[in-house]
Amino acid sequence: MDGLTAEALGHLEKALECDPNHAPALIALGEFYLSKREFSKLDALLKEALAIRQDQPEVFFLQARFLHQQKEYDGASVAIERAINLDELQSEYFHLAAEIAEESERPNERQFFLERLIDLKPLDGNAHYELGKLLHHPDDFERVKLLLEISIDLLPQDARPLLLLAQHLYAGEKSLADGTVRIESDPGYAKQLLGKLLSIDPKESRSKLLLAQIELENDSTQVAEALYMEALADKKTQGEAAYRLGLIWEEKGDVKNSVKFYKAAMETDEWLALGEFRLGLLLLAEGKRKQAEKHFKQCLSALEEKAVALTKSKEFHLDKLRFHESRKELETLQAIRKFTGEAYFGIYKCNYDSRLDQKVNQYLDKAIALYPHYPEANYEKGLFFLANQDTENANARFVKAVEHDWNHWASHMELGKIAKDNGDWQKADMHFKIVLDLDPQNKVAKKLLKELQEVSSG
Repeated sequence: MDGLTAEALGHLEKALECDPNHAPALIALGEFYLSKREFSKLDALLKEALAIRQDQPEVFFLQARFLHQQKEYDGASVAIERAINLDELQSEYFHLAAEIAEESERPNERQFFLERLIDLKPLDGNAHYELGKLLHHPDDFERVKLLLEISIDLLPQDARPLLLLAQHLYAGEKSLADGTVRIESDPGYAKQLLGKLLSIDPKESRSKLLLAQIELENDSTQVAEALYMEALADKKTQGEAAYRLGLIWEEKGDVKNSVKFYKAAMETDEWLALGEFRLGLLLLAEGKRKQAEKHFKQCLSALEEKAVALTKSKEFHLDKLRFHESRKELETLQAIRKFTGEAYFGIYKCNYDSRLDQKVNQYLDKAIALYPHYPEANYEKGLFFLANQDTENANARFVKAVEHDWNHWASHMELGKIAKDNGDWQKADMHFKIVLDLDPQNKVAKKLLKELQEVSSG
C-alpha cells in the first residue's frame, strides 16, 4: 500500500468513526476491501453498517457483490433484491441480479432481471444477447429473432449474436396457435449472417460447421468439405468436423479416407461413440466381422453413458417445469437409443452365421427394444420366427418392417409367401406385385406371382 492510499484509507476510517452512517465513506472503504480481497474486514464493515440502518441501497449492492464473489448465491440474491426494492432505477443492480440468477440456475428470475435491465438500458447490446440466448421455447421465436437483431446492431463487431441468430433461424422452431411446433428453417438468412460473422472473425469454427451443413443441403459438397477441413484445425470443433468429413467420403465411396476421418473423430470424447459406430459399419460391409464387432461393442458403453446423462438432464428440466428443454433432451435421447439399437444389430450381423443361437439372437432383441421401428431388425426377427415355425409372430414382424419402410421389399416377399401358404391369394398377389415395383428384376417374385395366376385361372 503506497502512502497516498494509506492516507486516504485513514481518512475514510476516521470519517466512519465520526459518523457510522456516512454512506460515501462506507462505500469507498468497502470497495477498497473488496478490491484487496480483505473479506473479513468487509464482512465486519457491512454487518456494522446494516445493524445501524437498512435504507441504503448501495450498501446492499456492495453486500450482494461481496456474497456473489464468495459464491454465496442465496445470500447475494437476498441482498440484491433489497437493493432493488430501495432503488429500482439502477441498471447495475439488475445486471448483477441477472448474473446471480444465472449462477443460481433460476432462469425465470434471470429473464425478469434482463428484461428490466433492457428497459433501463435500451442500448445494452449484451443484455439483448443474453435474453435472446436464455429464451428457448418456440413460442418466443420472433422475440428471440428481434432481440438478437438488436444485439447485432448494437454490437457490430461481436460474433456471438450473429452465430446465435444463425443457429436460431436454421433451427426454425415456431409454435402454432394450437400449441404444435412447426419447423420453418431460413438457411438463406442464416448463411448471410454466417458470412458476416466470418468477415469479423475468420477463425470462428462453430460457424463453419453450420455453414458447411447449409452448403451440403445446397449440394455444394466441395464448399462444405473445405469448411469442415478448416473446422478440423480447431480442437473445439475437431470431432464433429472429422465425423462429417467421414460421412462425405463414405458417400463418395472412398473407404480409406472415411476411415481416416472416423478415427480422427474417435480421438474426441464427444464423437468417440459415433466414430466407432460408423467404422464398425464400414468394416462389416467389407466382411471384416471380428474387427467390426469390436468397434460396435466399444461404442456401446459410450452411447449408454450419453443415454444416462440425457435421462438425468431430461428429468431435471421436467422437475423445473422446463417442458421444451425436456422435450429437446428426449429427442436427443431417442436418437442415441436408435444408434445404440443399430450398434446391437451390427453385433448381430457380425455373428450372422450363428443367428439362430439364443445368445446371438439376444443382440437382435436388444436392437428392437431400443429401436422398435427398425425395419431391418424386424425383418431378421421375422426370419427367426419362421425358422422356428412361428408364422404368426413372423408375420407381425414383417408387417412392422413395412409399416416403417414401405420400400422394404424383402419383408413384402415374406408376407406374400405367408399369405400364399394361408390361401389368401389376393394379399399374396398384392405383396408380390409390390416386390416387383421395388425390384423389377426379382425372379422369385415373378415365379411366385406366375404360380398364383396359374392357380387362380385354373
